[in-house]
Amino acid sequence: MNMTPQEKQLARVIFKLKIHEADGFAYENLFAKIMNYARADFRKIRPYGNQGDRGNDAYEPQAGRYYQVFAPEDPGSKTQEAITKVEKDFATKLLPYWNSVAPVREYFFVFNDKYRGATYPLENTLAAIRVTHNLNRAQVFLAPHLEDVFMGLDEDKIFMIVGGVPTPESLPNLDYGIIAEVIDYVRTQHVNHALISNLTAPDFDKKIQFNGLKQTACYLQSKQFETYQIDEYLSRNSDFAKANLRDHLATLYSESLNCYPESSPFPQDDFGDLRFVTIMEKIAPLRGNPDYDRLRRDVALILMAKYFETCDIFEEPPHAAT
Repeated sequence: MNMTPQEKQLARVIFKLKIHEADGFAYENLFAKIMNYARADFRKIRPYGNQGDRGNDAYEPQAGRYYQVFAPEDPGSKTQEAITKVEKDFATKLLPYWNSVAPVREYFFVFNDKYRGATYPLENTLAAIRVTHNLNRAQVFLAPHLEDVFMGLDEDKIFMIVGGVPTPESLPNLDYGIIAEVIDYVRTQHVNHALISNLTAPDFDKKIQFNGLKQTACYLQSKQFETYQIDEYLSRNSDFAKANLRDHLATLYSESLNCYPESSPFPQDDFGDLRFVTIMEKIAPLRGNPDYDRLRRDVALILMAKYFETCDIFEEPPHAAT
């Protein structure tokens, strides 16, 4: 039986909890377990006496692909330590001892960033290693990258990693969906006025007119310059999360079309606004808490502005298509 989108999202939530809880060897073991399921040639290296693993936590010998794992409790304060580890271990351990076993073609620094993202100094260090040693790839492997590998596993392997997934019906009062996650992220962020002042959205107003948005147009126009908050969320999350969010918004738009189809015998002048309200109410239904409801609706409008601009909700004017 295939997992439903709701079950996959719930599995992802459980996985993210594991990421946040796993430090040191716990994260290394989680990484190795997932990669063992995903890659036939993947091999975890067990430290040997006082020699350790010679800078190689795991590798795929046929591809010449090596992995070194670093999972501090507080990744935000360990950038310099990460850089030092990369520079020292690659040059003095991994390359001298392992290149004769399987030529090093790719090097991944597996860093449990806990969804905070990498830093320029670390990325730059890895880029320099790639150039200096003529590697095909040398780059950071973050929590979202591991999540994508995890979400691509067969369902039985997903269950083995997270210990099973409860049915959504058994959690009627738990809001674990992708929308709730985005709302929780945006509400904790500070507004960046510098980004707001520099953003533009070509053809935004034309699309508003084409879709017959009248009473609701002002909401999209006021929130289009805050969509950078959604971009920041997406940059810190997996490709699975990005696709899940996009598909969810597109589904809500399709449902709004079913509610107010073009073939309806009723006057269509207000259909654009009615579809808009239908989507917003499904993104952020009222919970009976005025302050929290206002916050949820505010984030819902930012989400709608983001995916309105990318044409995942509402239609693109024919002349604007390329």
